[in-house]
Amino acid sequence: MKLISSDPDFGGLSGLRLDADGEGLTTISDRGNWFRGELVYAEGRLAGVIGMKRMATPGRDGRPLPGRRGFDTEGLEIEGRTAWVTTERVNWLTRYALGPDGFPVGAGQAIALPKTAPGIARNGGYESLARSRDGGLILIAQSSKSEDAFPAFVVGGKKPFAFSLARSDDFRPTDLTRLPGGGFVLLERRYQPPFSLSVRMKRIAEKDIAPGAVVDGPVLMEASLAQGIDNFEGIAAHRGADGRTVLTVISDDNFHPLQRTLLMQFALGE
Repeated sequence: MKLISSDPDFGGLSGLRLDADGEGLTTISDRGNWFRGELVYAEGRLAGVIGMKRMATPGRDGRPLPGRRGFDTEGLEIEGRTAWVTTERVNWLTRYALGPDGFPVGAGQAIALPKTAPGIARNGGYESLARSRDGGLILIAQSSKSEDAFPAFVVGGKKPFAFSLARSDDFRPTDLTRLPGGGFVLLERRYQPPFSLSVRMKRIAEKDIAPGAVVDGPVLMEASLAQGIDNFEGIAAHRGADGRTVLTVISDDNFHPLQRTLLMQFALGE
């Protein structure tokens, strides 16, 4: 499904989360905007998005992020009335209180990254973000100096620690989501200029995420432009009305006329 809007600030969407029933949608933009809308279904299939509203994401000083150089919001996690956002280029992790409407209330609160967290390239920060079973936050970088793995760590929870995500076939991680039944699905992208783009999803077992581990998992899906995909950067999971786990992905159009904002759903074979 292609999403369009008359709002010139609609686009550049990365982090994605859905409410538990799969109807409420929250996504964030490269331009520091926060969007909320409702998904509409027909006979169990995604049919549209209605009531999309936009708000400027507040910074740690309470002032709006849009228009402030370097504040590229990417990763998003939500639990109850609390949200966490990663900000690329400045490599921030920020916590927000959410109001009843699902939008941030007040200034964001800084969460310090561990001293062991490696320095990351300005355009390759911690885009993948998800809550662990013990309440920690899992972060995975999109860039790496290593040809074999991407740096990652868990902050909060019982004890912060570092691990790595295995690197293969030139794919880079763009988002991570926790499954309703446990474990995670990782979204990855491979771009080979000028016209080659592929995405894939991997299943990651939570038990494999441990201090010093190099984590990998089986491929669930891989697709290229021939299958009608685009620059997918956000993924969310929920339990559908029929009991199946549904994966929802959204693409970042980079505000480029040749790219699209796509929203797609896939049923996960358990």
